[in-house]
Amino acid sequence: MIIEFRARPNLPEYAHYLYPRLDAIEARTAGVYQAFRPPVETLDEFVTGLDRLGIDRVVFAARSRAADGDWQLTDEVVAAAAARHPDRITGFAGIDLRSPDLPGAVARAVEEHGLQGVCFDPFQLGMHAADPHLDPVYAAAGRLGVPAVVTLGGLPGVPADLACGDPIRLDEAAGRHPGTVIVGSHSGWPFTQAMIAVAWRRDNVFFENSFYHRAPGADLIVQAANEMIPHKVLYASAYPFAPLDGTLAEVRGLPFADGVRDRVMGGNAAALLGLA
Repeated sequence: MIIEFRARPNLPEYAHYLYPRLDAIEARTAGVYQAFRPPVETLDEFVTGLDRLGIDRVVFAARSRAADGDWQLTDEVVAAAAARHPDRITGFAGIDLRSPDLPGAVARAVEEHGLQGVCFDPFQLGMHAADPHLDPVYAAAGRLGVPAVVTLGGLPGVPADLACGDPIRLDEAAGRHPGTVIVGSHSGWPFTQAMIAVAWRRDNVFFENSFYHRAPGADLIVQAANEMIPHKVLYASAYPFAPLDGTLAEVRGLPFADGVRDRVMGGNAAALLGLA
């Protein structure tokens, strides 16, 4: 089983956001991190691509409207996609951290839209992952039994301080909310070692690679999966920021131990999502 834990179809609603940001990324990088520019696609074209690659399921997450003044990838768009392809798409909500009723926002996403997890971006408000402002989101996700995905890592093209993406603060949040499953994104790179340590310490913390498996120093992800936390690492490409096919081939080719590769590529996500 292959489960992508962070992939969004490049629908018009997302391409509207994606392409201007690729220009900014391309201006600061080279080599394998040169910007990938996928075509705009329909939902059915995206699912056909999953079929071609043998990808069984993706986690498709909305993002908060705080990300952009003209944000279009809403919970409603994601919920409609998941309803159309329930056997292929697991929809997660994007929580606007400016909401005056954060528990209500989480409850509406899960109970009204039928979404099965929540994502949020503390960096948008200049916060780290353990800021007390976020406690209602973690707590509500725990009460409703859905994962909470926290954007971490290098935050390219984001004006927030890099400290907002440091997973070391996720340790505090996980300790305060032991009943909430928390997933760190992007392997926390460049703080990958800290992300591994938090996932090892905290039973409720997992992380996905989101194409940072090829970043300098990220070889630690494979070592950690093989030797410490084979049940905590989740496969993700971050499509459409990176190609579905190329990323899949790269991660399959990493030196995971026998049995560990299958867990990383889908078994761990299946267990976390209750699909086993």
